[in-house]
Amino acid sequence: MNLQRLLAVIIAVLACTGSLYAVQKPDDREALAGLTSAKVIFDVRVPDLDKLNFNLNLFKETYEGMVAQGIKPQMIIVFRGPGVRLLTNTALDDEAKDLIRDLKKLGVRFEACALAMRVFKADPEKLFPEVKLVANVINSLIGYQNKGYAMITIN
Repeated sequence: MNLQRLLAVIIAVLACTGSLYAVQKPDDREALAGLTSAKVIFDVRVPDLDKLNFNLNLFKETYEGMVAQGIKPQMIIVFRGPGVRLLTNTALDDEAKDLIRDLKKLGVRFEACALAMRVFKADPEKLFPEVKLVANVINSLIGYQNKGYAMITIN
């Protein structure tokens, strides 16, 4: 009798396993329906390199996911707060540098806030070359939102 129960459980598990493979692959079709392009500005205020790398990977995956779904992304990534200290040649690790370069090649724009660099004592002369120094990123956020860019805050 125990053998029969065991076989019944195994058969039930195998039957359920097949249905797991029938799950639809996730996509963003509903949210992106009708779009051929999308404009987004990421307001980045991450304080450490691990979070920066995580988010740079997320931005790249987001860009690639949009392209794969037929959307032409227009992305701007702006940095403010203490995290601007991470944007120097000496503070960035190779992973972050490569991700920034890869995204820049895709047309993603990077800006760093000169006001934040001054407040948090980061040397603008050492800014990673792919990142453009702007006077005040808050002005960038205001301007780009008024030009139709969706803003997403990254802490």
